[in-house]
Amino acid sequence: MSLHDGASSNRPMSQDERNCNDEIHGSIQIPPAVHAILDTAPVQRLGSLHQLGCAFYAYPCCTHTRKEHSLGVMKLSYNLAKKVLKNQTKLGVTKLDVLCISIAGLCHDLGHGPYSHAYEAFLTVVRKRENDHSELYKERNKRFKQTYGIEIPPLPEKYAHEKTSLMMVDFSLAILGLEIDWDNLDNPLKQVNDGLDAERFGLVQDDSEEVIPFTSRDWVFIKECIYGKPLEFPDAPVNQTTFVGRNKKKEFLYQIVNNKLNGWDTDRSDYFERDSSAAKKEGANFSILSREVRVARGVCPVPLYCFECKEKIEPGVHLMLCHPHKLIGNAMNFFNQRIKNHEEIYTHKKTLTAELLLIDLLVETDREYDMLLSTQIDDADGLPIHPKYDNFPYHKLPISRAWMYPRLFVRLDDSVLGIIENKVVETGPRSFPTLRPLLKRFRGHDFYKCVGEVELETIGGAAMWALSEDEIKRDIMNEDVFYDGEDGLLHLNGDDFIIEKRELHCGSKENNPVSQMRFYSKSDNQKLKNCAEDLPMAMEVDQASLPMNTLKFFIKRSIRMYSRSSEKNEFMSLVFENWRSHKEQRLLAPPGCSLKTFIQDGDDDGHDSQPTLLTQEDEIVTPVVKRAKRKLSV
Repeated sequence: MSLHDGASSNRPMSQDERNCNDEIHGSIQIPPAVHAILDTAPVQRLGSLHQLGCAFYAYPCCTHTRKEHSLGVMKLSYNLAKKVLKNQTKLGVTKLDVLCISIAGLCHDLGHGPYSHAYEAFLTVVRKRENDHSELYKERNKRFKQTYGIEIPPLPEKYAHEKTSLMMVDFSLAILGLEIDWDNLDNPLKQVNDGLDAERFGLVQDDSEEVIPFTSRDWVFIKECIYGKPLEFPDAPVNQTTFVGRNKKKEFLYQIVNNKLNGWDTDRSDYFERDSSAAKKEGANFSILSREVRVARGVCPVPLYCFECKEKIEPGVHLMLCHPHKLIGNAMNFFNQRIKNHEEIYTHKKTLTAELLLIDLLVETDREYDMLLSTQIDDADGLPIHPKYDNFPYHKLPISRAWMYPRLFVRLDDSVLGIIENKVVETGPRSFPTLRPLLKRFRGHDFYKCVGEVELETIGGAAMWALSEDEIKRDIMNEDVFYDGEDGLLHLNGDDFIIEKRELHCGSKENNPVSQMRFYSKSDNQKLKNCAEDLPMAMEVDQASLPMNTLKFFIKRSIRMYSRSSEKNEFMSLVFENWRSHKEQRLLAPPGCSLKTFIQDGDDDGHDSQPTLLTQEDEIVTPVVKRAKRKLSV
């Protein structure tokens, strides 16, 4: 059932303001309009998504949810926008602007799937597998076409959870009986069904019970704040080339929740602190950056990516969120926290070994026809949805396509494993032979194991990093190593292991992210009270002003090997070391050398001989690889 115009009995928005307690930010005020959105199914679903995916297997205290994080972002966004309204009155920020920013903070993560970023990694694997091994999906696709007379929709090249967040914002409005009207942007939201009265849904005036209703332009603004750039079809009638929700003089408001210019925003401010507090019980409070922020003018730090500047010869000047020069060190600490969290929490070995097993489990589920999920397109009792889905043709979809339809996606959360397991159990002990062992391993915490890692900060690292994961895997398979195990010879198969290229950075790849921020001097304080045209220029930090704790390198790269086969863990660890050793020797060998390698299986005394790598000019000795043997032609 979609939304339809017609007679309706609409209720006014409750004007009661509520509070909730948060472990990080204390008491959080929830205005009436925010509470109306908070009660919708898409926002409540966030309470069933772990913020850190599988990290709680490494850190048992990391059980906080996307809902807690989103409420935190909402509060930080409200505080920051309110501070600009109070301290820089000539910029024209209104209380309605502040409310819209708060809702954007609450709704910015609505597009995350089960186990958060693990779902995005799963979609990447599925797309690659469907392209490279289409035969694995032949039976599923054939049955789907026979049943529904239509092909399964293809996956896009890249999934962006922010785009799905926009879909879910429309879903929340639809549940409230409302819709954005692009033909009447400055009128109240379009009333399309029973629900909240559009004329009485918005900002409650402090000194009266009068409500300033949201307009359609306000909700375009909210969606733009989430997306961080102009909206594209189908979230707009056509792709937009500039912001529609607010004019150029308020462009700094778009940097509060999702800052595309320098990466300092309320989203990162909350999860840097919340995640480190949950995992390590360490304080990572950067509230001083929010307290001291001001709006000033600054030269665009990312002209190649900025939608306004990328067509210009010279970078443009923006109204930017800027900080006093004295907080350069605090800004550096902020971005240092990013790489620290990624290294210690998000890419912790146990976090990823659990995540990789989960991805394998979801990939196997996705290719089973009997695991398709209902979209509820013909369910009269289904939640109302936006009319643009009226002709949606799919009655069922695989998990990898659940994000394409709001009624299905709203039911997909971290309980997905229980749904899969119940279907497997109900169909009998001989069903789903590939899924059962994976479910058993996951339930038993028999996760994969990281058996090798090489840091790429040494000579030859760049050449190794240039290899794709598939190329590295082929390289390792070409080592043609076997292992004399207790139960006989073990051979390495391609499905036995996973290669991961791990990249950690402070937010700007190889560059210092603080160089993308803009800082004003103490002498500018009075000028910060001016109107937008007369604000002072904030400047890029010079290298001499960087604090002592500035990192020498802003990016860390490594290659990891994970074992799927527990009985081959030791074997694969030796294989990886063997590959790493040979790879480094080849990269460091003199140019033009003809490289030949040989190995004898064993000497007369029963000991393995030492593998050697020979060149035309000199002999390069590799480490002894205990019990691993390599068949090579000379």
